[in-house]
Amino acid sequence: MNGQEQGQFTIYAAEAAIPRYQRAWVWGLAALAILGCGLAAGWLLGGAGAGFRDGTRPTVRSSVDSGALLTRQQAANQELRARIARLEQALRGDACGAAALETLLPPPAGR
Repeated sequence: MNGQEQGQFTIYAAEAAIPRYQRAWVWGLAALAILGCGLAAGWLLGGAGAGFRDGTRPTVRSSVDSGALLTRQQAANQELRARIARLEQALRGDACGAAALETLLPPPAGR
């Protein structure tokens, strides 16, 4: 061999001196590592199993629940838009008036 012996390791002077099977192992392991990282990233970022998070399959009921949630969200958005309009109107007028101060106060906790 054209290298130095270090116990169980051999140090080669040139890349061409490395046996072909060792280079194949290195390239194979590198390719597997890249493939594994790609699969893991795809699974994490792609939401693989998004419907199986709680261990159940998505059903028609989940779409009904989504519809109910959408309706509730739209109602909440409408309430917020109305409150924003009242606040803007109060701030355009006398900001220290009784009506403006009532509008500027936060809504009651039960609402």
